Amino acid sequence: MRTRAVRPERLDYEYELYISKGTDSILKKQFILFDFRTKKLFENFAYKMHVIPEFDEDSKELKFNIEGLSAPRVDISKEGPASFEYKFFDYKNSEYSLRLTKYLKQKTLFKIKITPKSIKVILNPKKTFIKVIAE
Repeated sequence: MRTRAVRPERLDYEYELYISKGTDSILKKQFILFDFRTKKLFENFAYKMHVIPEFDEDSKELKFNIEGLSAPRVDISKEGPASFEYKFFDYKNSEYSLRLTKYLKQKTLFKIKITPKSIKVILNPKKTFIKVIAE
């Protein structure tokens, strides 16, 4: 008798990006935190995501290229999603384009609006590999 193959459930997207405001206690400056996480939870290691950030001040465009994952160099294993954090310090209360790419192939364009009180996603495409969640 042959056993049935177990297949993982299909995810709507691979990554999540949480955008929030924070304050650096040492620099005494506010920043916007871009917290990337994989949707998949890893059981043996908390992998690190390799993300290359760029900022074009003239066009107000933030670019993030997700390059892949790597295992951390630790003695104790820890479970959880792979992650990457980026702190954007010199922002203005304005609209920004957020261009997210995966391996320089899949590209998605979001638009966010930063106000003194909140951050809102104002352009959210329907087909994407990442879900953007603002505070």
